[in-house]
Amino acid sequence: MNKRAAHTRAWETSEIVLGIPLLLSLILGYLIPLPISTLVHRAASVSAGIILLLIGLAIIVITRRQFYQAGQPTDPGNPTTQLITTGIFSWSRNPFYLGVAVAFLGLGALLNSFWVLILLVPAMIAAHFILIVPEEQYLEAKFDEPYRQYAKFVRRWVGRRR
Repeated sequence: MNKRAAHTRAWETSEIVLGIPLLLSLILGYLIPLPISTLVHRAASVSAGIILLLIGLAIIVITRRQFYQAGQPTDPGNPTTQLITTGIFSWSRNPFYLGVAVAFLGLGALLNSFWVLILLVPAMIAAHFILIVPEEQYLEAKFDEPYRQYAKFVRRWVGRRR
């Protein structure tokens, strides 16, 4: 595989792959409400939602900032020139998608919508096959052994291997 970038089509972005299920979940939540919690537990759901949403957004901002500081692109079609393995990337190979998933969970709890949580599953499956797997293949082909070593010690979602 000798691709110029991991993603070459305009629709191969997290905004499309993850945004469409989120938008669909909001529409379904409006048309067919499917609440997570009862009124009694609503305060806990809102609190958990706010915390998860803020954590998810913080992960996204930190990840975007680290890409920017390393001079690496986030848009499809642009080649990666450097393997980032420090900072947040030393704890997750996919911190951006992790942040989106956590924010998705927080939004579901905050909006009290089970639809958001239901559609998170196909959204993350789509992200895995459309975004993550091609990125991993691209990085392995481009960086070879340094990427394999990185993947050996840093988990795809969160944590380090010993």
